[in-house]
Amino acid sequence: MKHKQIYNLLIIIVALIVGCYIGISLYLILHQSSEIELLKRERHGYILKVKELEDMIISAKRNEELQKISPYEKKDKDEFPTIPLKYKELENATLDFLNTQQYIPDFLPVADFILTKPYMPSRNHYGIDLAGKVGDPIFAAASGVVEEIKMNDEVYGKTILIDHLNGYKTFYGHNSEILAQKGFFVKKGEDLAELGNTGISSAPHLHFEILYKGEHIDPETLIKK
Repeated sequence: MKHKQIYNLLIIIVALIVGCYIGISLYLILHQSSEIELLKRERHGYILKVKELEDMIISAKRNEELQKISPYEKKDKDEFPTIPLKYKELENATLDFLNTQQYIPDFLPVADFILTKPYMPSRNHYGIDLAGKVGDPIFAAASGVVEEIKMNDEVYGKTILIDHLNGYKTFYGHNSEILAQKGFFVKKGEDLAELGNTGISSAPHLHFEILYKGEHIDPETLIKK
């Protein structure tokens, strides 16, 4: 009976030792696995951060390269899809706003002229008349978008209205030919039309108006002679 009790006690002790060993082993295995998994995650996160940084550097370099390329050039059809010219130039116009002077209508629209009628709002004459020869070039007083073209206005014949995208608009009347196109962007000093005698006109001249926020102003106060 006594030997049996000792035998049972030994079995219990061995079982406890084995159980402790197994428990410690499992704990170490699980802890090590957890550390390995944590290291894997940290390493994966580090790789992602490095990849993200590399992508940012590549993107920054690419943007810098693209800024150096003229918007009118095409190196790769996939990179520069074909779009209507007017939209491309309107996008250019937005960027050009840094140079606001290009959008102030102070450029003389006719090179050789005689001022035959000044700005006289009291007599319903809201522009100036610049006499010249039929066919003389008429220039854009400032950069902007051609808002409207009329080919047979009752008073001013063939006309052009330009929106300079900053509150200013300019009007060109009595033209013999229209060279600009509606919806297209034009640059300051660019040919718009040819001087003429269309509409109600006694002699070839350009009727030129400047509006600011819908109100007429005297062109002579703005244009550079």
